[in-house]
Amino acid sequence: MPEPTGSDLHIDTFLSNLSIAYMNELKNYVADKVFPVVTSKKQSDKYAIYNAYDWFRDEAKQRAPLTDGAGGSYGLETPGTFFCNEYSIFKDIADEDRDNADDVFDLDEESTDWVVEMLRISRERRWGTTYFGTGIWGTDLEGQSDAPGTDEFYVWDDATNSTPIEDVESAKRVVKVATGLMPNTFVVAERVFQSLKNHADVLDRYKYTQTGILTEGLIAKVFGVDNFYTAGAIYSPSPKGTDTMAYALDQYGALLVYVAPRPTKRRPSGGYTFRWDRPQFGDAGGDRLQSTIRKFDLGSKGGTRIRGSVYEDIKLVANGCGVFFNNCIAAGRTTIT
Repeated sequence: MPEPTGSDLHIDTFLSNLSIAYMNELKNYVADKVFPVVTSKKQSDKYAIYNAYDWFRDEAKQRAPLTDGAGGSYGLETPGTFFCNEYSIFKDIADEDRDNADDVFDLDEESTDWVVEMLRISRERRWGTTYFGTGIWGTDLEGQSDAPGTDEFYVWDDATNSTPIEDVESAKRVVKVATGLMPNTFVVAERVFQSLKNHADVLDRYKYTQTGILTEGLIAKVFGVDNFYTAGAIYSPSPKGTDTMAYALDQYGALLVYVAPRPTKRRPSGGYTFRWDRPQFGDAGGDRLQSTIRKFDLGSKGGTRIRGSVYEDIKLVANGCGVFFNNCIAAGRTTIT
């Protein structure tokens, strides 16, 4: 009888302290960071929009004694509306799977993680469709490899000709003249961020810093904004069996926008996320996604369902508050989408 080999002496099983799953790091998502959340007790409602020009006219006059002096008024536009659709996904766990699972598997926990990740990806892509593209904001600027014309700029990975800091300063003036507000937030695609942090104009501002590394916080100071965010979330656009990966947001774009620090009356913001605070859902917990996770017994089916759900409307509110930079870097430099 032959001596037992290594494969005979060890029966493969799952390690109880190790498992591998792939998901985005939270820092790569921007949809839950940029615009304020407005909670609503109703699924749909209206919000007031004031006539912007009525608040900028010079109508105060000198008053003579015993006269009424100058009077005036301000008007309202057609009210804005929102409707918080439900976005939901569930994962079922069969009783047989639960009973047969090795120690490494916490089926409730990993199903919850998967559900939340699916909701995050959905939200990121809806955010991109609403805000991160051309034809959305008051002004679009187009990157060019040759001499730029009106509403164009040299692509920012052109080390010789491009001037990204000046381009952003010019775009700030566009928003200020249109709204009276100075943009305070800059959202860039990950690939655009990689070009900006290595750009000579940006590096020159901080070449003598102690860290020697340009963080998002330092780049925010370079561009004179309060908030700087990098969009780097990845998703799979293909059905099962034809696996591919892509960025969730356009990787050649950048958005300069005014964002209200918090929802405030008579204060515009480029966008708001309206979220229905549905009473019977209870506390959604500390997750900024504010999804509600519920667990159901499937009864005679013999299993458990983990369902994640969020009611929200990601809404463009004031398009004059933003400028979109399209094709910030030259397309086709790499094979990454």
